[in-house]
Amino acid sequence: MLVTIDGQTVTLSDKNLLGVGGEAQVFSWCGQAVKVYHEGPAPRDAWERSELDERLRNREEKLAAFPVAVPDAVVRPRSLVRDGTAKCVRGYTMALVSGAEDIRRLGQRSWRQGVVTANQVMGTFKAMHRGLSGLHAARVVVGDLNDGNVLFRGADVWFIDADSMQYGGFLCAVAHERFLDPKLYGVDLTKSALFTENTDWYAFAVMLFSSLLYVHPYGGVHKTHHTLLRRAEAGHSVLRPDVTLPKAALHYRVLPDELLSRFEAIFDRGERSRFPESLLELVWRTCRCGLEHARAACPDCAHQHATPPAPALIVRGRCRAASVFAGPGRVCCAVQQGGLRYVVAENGTFRREDGSRIPGDLGAGLPRFAISTSVTWIGKNGRLERFRNGRCEETYGVGAWAGAPMFDASSRTCYRADGEWLIDCLADERIGQILENQTWFRVGETLGFGFYRAGLVTVHFLFHVGRAGLKLVELPPIDGRLLEASAVFDSGRVLFMTATERGGRRIHALHVIDDRGAVLASVSGAPDSLRALATTAGKAIIADRILCSTDDGLLSLEVDASSRTVRERHLFSDTEPFTSEGASLLPLPGGAIAVVSPHAITQLTLMS
Repeated sequence: MLVTIDGQTVTLSDKNLLGVGGEAQVFSWCGQAVKVYHEGPAPRDAWERSELDERLRNREEKLAAFPVAVPDAVVRPRSLVRDGTAKCVRGYTMALVSGAEDIRRLGQRSWRQGVVTANQVMGTFKAMHRGLSGLHAARVVVGDLNDGNVLFRGADVWFIDADSMQYGGFLCAVAHERFLDPKLYGVDLTKSALFTENTDWYAFAVMLFSSLLYVHPYGGVHKTHHTLLRRAEAGHSVLRPDVTLPKAALHYRVLPDELLSRFEAIFDRGERSRFPESLLELVWRTCRCGLEHARAACPDCAHQHATPPAPALIVRGRCRAASVFAGPGRVCCAVQQGGLRYVVAENGTFRREDGSRIPGDLGAGLPRFAISTSVTWIGKNGRLERFRNGRCEETYGVGAWAGAPMFDASSRTCYRADGEWLIDCLADERIGQILENQTWFRVGETLGFGFYRAGLVTVHFLFHVGRAGLKLVELPPIDGRLLEASAVFDSGRVLFMTATERGGRRIHALHVIDDRGAVLASVSGAPDSLRALATTAGKAIIADRILCSTDDGLLSLEVDASSRTVRERHLFSDTEPFTSEGASLLPLPGGAIAVVSPHAITQLTLMS
């Protein structure tokens, strides 16, 4: 892509693409980030040309007018980026933030627990509070403040997407519905400056609540108000006793009274004002039972009583549940390869299911893991290491996708991204050509599946383990900002899921693909539109059947080839105590299923 920056003609390469959203794509260039807006269709007549010219003029004026006196935490526009003719504004340059995560990560229990403490979360939000206060002092309102446009690295925070902020008479015309003040639901945001400092503090409170309790303030289940948005309109939060919390959530009783009271005022009584900074000074502690809380005493137990161990075997109705692993350690990776094999992080070290230790530094954050029977693959910071019996046998270079090392393994070998190639590590063989730094993939025992993106173009591919060559798969392009992707396999099929965000709305999509690359079924929609779409994780595919882990038990779905979709078949309610939404599922021999949560692995068997 040719653009002009400070009078210099610049080529932006797809291999330096940092991210793609519904409005723009961001590249790395000369130590800076370059945001380039997507080009819309060419105007068809003079009226459309006039309208486009007006939008471009407004964009240029708004970028040029961004206030200078804003906190360092704001990633502000630097130079305007123009098209190859140096006429039309295509975007802007800004500081490049490396090694940071979206703040939405803090609300993902499977990502945060055991890695980022609640006290560290409070430190991150203190920095966010200072940055937001500084923006308001500079007469800037974020407006579309959401968990995708705030980045963090430790206690450092950055606000991005400065071009959408509201300042100097320029509007913020977009909003993410999960963070939009319900008082603005249904209002046309393009007509006037509707966002205020108070709407920013509302979004701040939503993010803090979600990061501490792993649930949106209007999440959970209610008998009357069935969706998050309807609950938000009614001001009926998860703090009400008639709302059922998701199993992955922490109960709000871990919060101290003063913070709990503030959240009740915001989400149940409509209070809107600056969030008190003093409430971010609370100290969290970890009880002997493992619960993090900010109260004088653990709300779940008495300190003088030891927590009784869970029974090794439980029978509930037709379901027999056997504990495979349970403890304070965190399950980092688990697979079924001639038996259950897994990696656990505990007390700053890693170990395999047989108790053997794996060198590593938990204090520096979790690396990625993959398993090939007795071999453990560890990827971090551009390196992939192969461990056996506690010793590193080989080190490889590995490419990345969204900052994470991109590799995966079967019981026989491991595949890694390396530049523009997908490589079989053990065979040292090129499997197929990919796009550098823009490729995602996963591997099962017989099949692998992945995609790469270049701007608005998405290429999906399938490959067979042990064979060279990529088979292209025709799927709809990924539309908007990609939040999550997952893939699980049986011997002849792939279940591929994505979560995307566009125009402030989140959409989940599910696709079933056979070993020839044919798409057998697809379904998409809002996460609360269908139980199968609630999360992108927590699923297994077994021939024509999909199993989903839900808070109500294992849910069976049938792949309907005639309609090319899936339909619900049966909920195994006897499994309810042992499952949760998003917990990983591993099919085992004899029809059993292993349910893998961050701190437990349980084998479920349905008896006839």
